[in-house]
Amino acid sequence: MLNIICVNHRDYLGRGAEYVAKLRAGVASNLTLPARWVTVTERHVPDGIEGWWSKLAMFRPGFLEGRCLFFDLDTVITGSLDDLASYPGPFAALDDFLAPGQLQSSVMAWEAGEMDDVWLRWEAAGFPQFDPRGDQAWIDEMRPEAVRLQDEFPDQIVSFKAHCARGVPHDARAVCFHGLPRPHAMAELMNHWR
Repeated sequence: MLNIICVNHRDYLGRGAEYVAKLRAGVASNLTLPARWVTVTERHVPDGIEGWWSKLAMFRPGFLEGRCLFFDLDTVITGSLDDLASYPGPFAALDDFLAPGQLQSSVMAWEAGEMDDVWLRWEAAGFPQFDPRGDQAWIDEMRPEAVRLQDEFPDQIVSFKAHCARGVPHDARAVCFHGLPRPHAMAELMNHWR
């Protein structure tokens, strides 16, 4: 089973339901493979875990089964996801668009169970949440060898900030906003975010 996952912890930007619906619609329109939709919310996250750190709950042992494909809520789907959703390899994430060499967790793919130790070590450490790079710093420390999705799928996953000054590139399948501006503020430019 393929799991398509997002995290809406404490009503993202006060617009969590809207963002989940937009992402889910974008995925549904651009994925022909059977998949199960999973929205991680505060009920899946232990008390005291805030903000982006709640993403790590996806790695809790036994939470998911099968292949997993995660998108941040501020990702806009612009084309077919079948290639990305069919990725069979080890844990993969983005190379940071603005800080090359660092892991970015806006889009990730893995096999359930493969990342259990990421959660277990974080839990054993007392759920530290002090790194300003957030969850992706912890994941990067735990998986420095992570496959980079841009290497596997060139030009398919792009940054709004880095790649969309003249519009969405033709080959792009997903546009990551990763900070300001947010998709709802750029809706007139993002005809895919409706």
